[in-house]
Amino acid sequence: MDHDQNLLVQAEMLALLEGMPSSLVEKHPVQFLMHLDQIRQKAAQHHLTALHDLSCTFESALQQALQSGKGVIVAESYLGAMRDALKCGPLNKAVVETLMANVALRLGGQP
Repeated sequence: MDHDQNLLVQAEMLALLEGMPSSLVEKHPVQFLMHLDQIRQKAAQHHLTALHDLSCTFESALQQALQSGKGVIVAESYLGAMRDALKCGPLNKAVVETLMANVALRLGGQP
């Protein structure tokens, strides 16, 4: 992907992330999950592996967090990690695995 196209995709994805505040997860969880699915699909389309993998893991973690009343906390952590991953652009597999391990540690889990 050329530099200009990469910047365009990055701007589009950042706009999608900014359009889903963490507070939306408790007020309208279905709408939040629909936004998350849209991000996952676009990330796959543009080969943004880290962002795609984070969105998949985010959805699983969010389902558990909603049951325990910690949806906003989990959403804030993952949305921050997704913004960070997006700023990096396309990453190789080893970097993606490192990023995912970092997220797991920040959330108190295990990589």
